Amino acid sequence: MAAGASRHGPVAQLLIAWSPLSLILVAYAVAGWVSAPLGADVDATNRLGFEVALTWPAQVDRTLLGGVPTVWLQQHLVDGTTHWYDAAAALVYSTHFVAIPLLTAYVWFALRDRFVPLLASLLVFTVVGMTGYVVSPAAPPWLASQRGEIGPVERVSHLGWEHLHLDWISVLTVSGQSGSNPVAAMPSLHAGSAMLVALVLWPVLGAAGRTLALGYVLAMGLTLVYTGEHYVVDVVAGWLTAAAGAGAGAVLARLRRTGRWPAPRPAPPRWGPAAPS
Repeated sequence: MAAGASRHGPVAQLLIAWSPLSLILVAYAVAGWVSAPLGADVDATNRLGFEVALTWPAQVDRTLLGGVPTVWLQQHLVDGTTHWYDAAAALVYSTHFVAIPLLTAYVWFALRDRFVPLLASLLVFTVVGMTGYVVSPAAPPWLASQRGEIGPVERVSHLGWEHLHLDWISVLTVSGQSGSNPVAAMPSLHAGSAMLVALVLWPVLGAAGRTLALGYVLAMGLTLVYTGEHYVVDVVAGWLTAAAGAGAGAVLARLRRTGRWPAPRPAPPRWGPAAPS
């Protein structure tokens, strides 16, 4: 990779760094295909025969927290109009779509020796998350509410854009959500991505940076619960998924440092005679 970096400009390097992320999109598309029969009928099974979990995620929240936090938050905060906290929620929610690409770009340019372990982290994170979507498709709070399994819950992750007078972003958000996998709730990869960013950067952050990273993780979790996108148990499962991914990356990094997993040798020059063996 060091040799490649010397031959390419920053734009080309950025595209190289982002290219592995296409595998995440492929994995999500496969999980969506497996779950496609559930989009129209949550009483059906996915293509592997797994049924939708409508009740147990809410029951876990009730057992551990004495109720369903999403229902409680919306009872107290959703009143038919928009507020500053809806705008904050929309902004936090949208960062999910740029957090991993920005992390990947930063590690490529500033922490190159951590790039391969980062890819390992992303691979494990994605495989575990998508496996959860396939073997345990789960209804998020807004869908469970429509089915009468919990109290009133609306999907309000788009409302903040209306508060900011950016209705076109709200329309795009709703359009994108309508075409997404409606039962990809367990684990929450929104919550997991925020945690993975924090875990990967934690060793190189100072006190202020760690405080911001932790605040981002908590803000994303609260946003997902308030907006009806996820239960608390989904969020915690996403955090654990991120921990598994970060752990895999840390193991690979240690193996590379100790020489048990040798780093790739620099590529020979593109022009001129080959180096003597």
